[in-house]
Amino acid sequence: MKNSIVKLRGYKDGLHLIINPKVSLTEVETAIQELLNRMNQPLAGTSVHIDMTTSPLTPDDLTDLETHLTENYDLVVSGVNIYDEKDESPILAAPATHSISPSLTMGNHPNFEQAQIVRQTIRSGQTTSCLIGSVVIYGDVNPGGEVVAAGDVIVLGALRGNAHAGAHGKLSSVIIAMELVPLQLQIGSYVNRPPIGQKSRGYPEIARVGAEGIIIVEEFIKF
Repeated sequence: MKNSIVKLRGYKDGLHLIINPKVSLTEVETAIQELLNRMNQPLAGTSVHIDMTTSPLTPDDLTDLETHLTENYDLVVSGVNIYDEKDESPILAAPATHSISPSLTMGNHPNFEQAQIVRQTIRSGQTTSCLIGSVVIYGDVNPGGEVVAAGDVIVLGALRGNAHAGAHGKLSSVIIAMELVPLQLQIGSYVNRPPIGQKSRGYPEIARVGAEGIIIVEEFIKF
């Protein structure tokens, strides 16, 4: 049954828990439990931002909700945005892969803004990794080749091997390729194995974590 009270979406700045209708705290907590129970991967330790339109939840309710998410699901609430009904939330309105500025607090975590440039094709049996940032490949990733990055994986060619973005658990990481026909995609702990023999669609594509722990692949236009 579709959950109409809460949605979990992966955006460029991280995971957002979107609460739409005007409902009670108890209904919200029940809906969250149903949503997380259906997910195929645990989110313990993940940072999540709460977005909602004007609701009957009081400041005390929001505090209780944060405590509920922390104590019961080991989630880290990074912030709460409340929007008037007449002002559409930029998160709710924007496509998940476009125009969302990163606003993560890194603290002692690796610097995800660093990037490693690789000016060659990654051949079968080769692995290229950057555990402090993103990887940009000026070439292809052949079957049997692998790319691992703490941040994003960007292939300016054909990705036919394996790619793992968000290796430290950064679920807002993405995988982009001019031809996306991989053996396996992984973002954080989420894994996607496309059908064997999948053909290139003829345009750049982007893979990201979407609703309920599913890796979504769609046409890449721009950030």
